[in-house]
Amino acid sequence: MIRLSTILWTLAVVIAGYAMFQVKFHVAKLDDELAKLNRQIVTTREETRVLDAEWTLLDDPQRLDRLNGVSLKLQPIAPAQIVQPAQLDQIPLRNAPAAVPQVASARTPQ
Repeated sequence: MIRLSTILWTLAVVIAGYAMFQVKFHVAKLDDELAKLNRQIVTTREETRVLDAEWTLLDDPQRLDRLNGVSLKLQPIAPAQIVQPAQLDQIPLRNAPAAVPQVASARTPQ
């Protein structure tokens, strides 16, 4: 009986050692993944800071005003340009054909 219990205990120790090795290997793999994700997070945050700084530079009102003067020559909206919803029919359409044909409804009268 002693030999059988010694074999069982040895087998239990071997199984426990193998299980500990597997757990250690899995934890090391997860630790590597965590380190990789942390490096990606740091890189992404740095890229975000650079993009925020670039956006701040590109969105500078003085720069936009200068570019407007050079390229677009836009003017502030005049009060006369604001139209009430009832007056929308009076606005001419750009590149509109002379007559727009009416499309028949998909419903048929019953």
